[in-house]
Amino acid sequence: MSWNPNTPDITKSVKANSAPMISNNQYIEQKMGNEVVGTNTLTTRDHFWSVGATIDGRHRFIQSPAFTVGAIPTDPVVGSGMDGVLYLKTTNTRAEWFHRNSSGIYQAVPSFLQGTVAVPTSSFTNVVEVPPNVYGEIIMFTTALGNDSGVSGFFRSNATIVESWSLVQSDGSGSTDSTPLKFASGSDATTRFILARRSDAGSATWNYRITYRAI
Repeated sequence: MSWNPNTPDITKSVKANSAPMISNNQYIEQKMGNEVVGTNTLTTRDHFWSVGATIDGRHRFIQSPAFTVGAIPTDPVVGSGMDGVLYLKTTNTRAEWFHRNSSGIYQAVPSFLQGTVAVPTSSFTNVVEVPPNVYGEIIMFTTALGNDSGVSGFFRSNATIVESWSLVQSDGSGSTDSTPLKFASGSDATTRFILARRSDAGSATWNYRITYRAI
């Protein structure tokens, strides 16, 4: 089904215009989203249209291509009379949501990394690599030491390195339960891998959860 752009045609009769106009109405209904409530397939449209009086014209969800000018990822301007714009833009090879208003541009939904890593003592080990020019938070925790142990921190990266800093530790209540992690900053930070090491003996497997946004 395709759109008939020159309808109605004033040079044709009402009868001749009927078929393309009916086709255009069907096109609008289908492309705007006439699937019944509960339908959720790859072809389901973002809106409700001719489905029900209380939901017609409302969003079912939001899908959007990443915004570009030509093939270049960029940022749209705020339209005249508008207060802000929400859009997808590809950054660090991923399409992420950004928001722009009169104060500037902010990555609205952070990117996410998770996994596990064995962290030894005395020397820094790679936790995970982060993209250039991002900032974010890291939470690491383990149950491998006989009690729940955790450390949180934050980080920021440039084109070549990432520096990370521990913030808060949450351990068991005993005085000997402490198993903090130290993150690498300053001269210890040499790559875009977040680095961590333990301050007590041995090695344990830690879970990491990371969120980050573009700077």
